[in-house]
Amino acid sequence: MKKGERDRASDIDECKGPGGACDGHGCINLVGSYRCECKTGYTFNSISRVCEDINECRHYPGRLCAHKCDNILGSYKCSCMPGFKLSSDGRNCDDVNECESSPCSQECANVYGSYQCYCRRGYQLSDTDGNTCEDIDECALPTGGHICSYRCHNTGGNIDECVTGTHTCSVTETCFNVQGGFRCLSFDCPSNYRRAGETRCERLPCSQTSECLALPLRITPYYLTFPTNIPVPTNVFRMGPSNTVPGDDIQLAIVSGNEDGFFSTQRLSSGGLIVVQKPITEPRDFLLTVELTLQRYGTLSTYLAKMHIFVTHDQASLPSQLAPL
Repeated sequence: MKKGERDRASDIDECKGPGGACDGHGCINLVGSYRCECKTGYTFNSISRVCEDINECRHYPGRLCAHKCDNILGSYKCSCMPGFKLSSDGRNCDDVNECESSPCSQECANVYGSYQCYCRRGYQLSDTDGNTCEDIDECALPTGGHICSYRCHNTGGNIDECVTGTHTCSVTETCFNVQGGFRCLSFDCPSNYRRAGETRCERLPCSQTSECLALPLRITPYYLTFPTNIPVPTNVFRMGPSNTVPGDDIQLAIVSGNEDGFFSTQRLSSGGLIVVQKPITEPRDFLLTVELTLQRYGTLSTYLAKMHIFVTHDQASLPSQLAPL
């Protein structure tokens, strides 16, 4: 018998038996040895000769998950910070629009990862829950006796037609209450976009054409209302990515709807603010298109916010209801 034949005859097949030498992974028997073909998510350790789990979260920090990355055997799992929910792709995090559940007694503004309640003029936000608007009894204030030249009656304010059902919006429209009235809103996505839930439009997959890739990844409508004559400057909206990574370059700009210069932007390390910079003395509606650009890992992404802003009468400027003494 030749030497090569003797070696093959005496070789032990380590791949035989339950699980084999590779513990459930692919096993290839070699003369005098073996080699493991590891499953996806594992790598072969040539010293210990076993398949070891790859910690994808450590190997690719910030590239796999938008928020949190947790390593699991053979793979990884993404999760989101409070105020966000995991997207259908299992990697990105979508902002939860808390305003859909009507947490505020009056006005609600959805912001990334949270929400903010606002009160109309004549009301103040409760210190107890931060959601309820309480009527300010101006007549009980120290200056109450000087508000009216007659007897002072606190009137308690605005009727919410959206709650009472007295609005005239169609079934395809959403009623949005403002001081002294309401607005009927519709939400449609442009071509090349699909509707994702009730809160945004997402760009359809691109065929790597420069024209398509230049389109914003996401278009999101937002609705805000506040009275005339609010102090300036006042920050009314914050916009930024759901998470930030060292090295991010974030720019914010108002690209349309601000021809009269009432609004400006203020840069933050994690995004930017929309600021009222000029007094708005008359009721009017604005539609601002706000563009956020994010440069990350050499890739430029664009996001658009369509901000519907309804400026209503300052309640203090409305005619008072007087009763003679």
